[in-house]
Amino acid sequence: MRPERITIYDDGTVDALDTAAVVRYVEEQTGCSNVRARGSFLLQYGGSEVPNLAASIARLKVRTASAPPAAAEPVPAEVDFERRRLEKADRGPFGILYDGFGLQTLMRELLPTAERRLSRVHIAFTNRLVASWSEDDRRYHLRTIILGLPAIISTTGLVEAPAKPREFYVARQQLARSASVELAHALLKARFEGQFLDHNDPRLTEVAKGYAMQAVLYQAAGEAFCPDPDCRLFNAHWQAELVRAQVTSGQYCPRHAAVLQEMRQEPQGAPSPVD
Repeated sequence: MRPERITIYDDGTVDALDTAAVVRYVEEQTGCSNVRARGSFLLQYGGSEVPNLAASIARLKVRTASAPPAAAEPVPAEVDFERRRLEKADRGPFGILYDGFGLQTLMRELLPTAERRLSRVHIAFTNRLVASWSEDDRRYHLRTIILGLPAIISTTGLVEAPAKPREFYVARQQLARSASVELAHALLKARFEGQFLDHNDPRLTEVAKGYAMQAVLYQAAGEAFCPDPDCRLFNAHWQAELVRAQVTSGQYCPRHAAVLQEMRQEPQGAPSPVD
């Protein structure tokens, strides 16, 4: 059940994310002796030199939140944008929305065949916004994490996907009539301080630890989300829930703590070669 290797990728776009601390935490919680950090996933296995990669990424752009996934050919400007982003070490704006499961499929195909095993966990932190289509209300919804191989964790999604307090949106609407965007944002941050994550939030690393473990336990043990709001595997739909599970509690429910204990006690096999 314990992975033989866990690779954590970070595109380096968020200064507050301490990938080394996430690696140490995952090592401690899993007992896996082969947890390593890498740069951007798309640059590690793709980059601007991979034929048609920029076009493939551009095809995953969500143009209308209420329109179902469709294979639309991107215009040349969209392909050029994605190519320039890859050439700049995948550093780019985070306002563009991508189909999360489509991006996951593309990334999985970039992985070498030997890496596409359940025993090898790949976790990609990215500032790209990802979303998934829901047949329930026929629209796309922002996601914090796309579980699977590889797992995708959106650092932007951690800020934007879980809803803020209802009072926040009321106050924002009121301030929009009387204040500049910058002033309104500063006033809202002061009024609701600590109640939700912000971009480059100092709590981001702590939150990232829990989301990385969601990816590990899903692939290694078949454990998806937990109904316990104080467990780090809880699927937070509100910022208050995210802060509670990952920061205020920062623990696992008894059942998932036992799963991790069992994982740590497994005999350690021969280490995989580092390549």
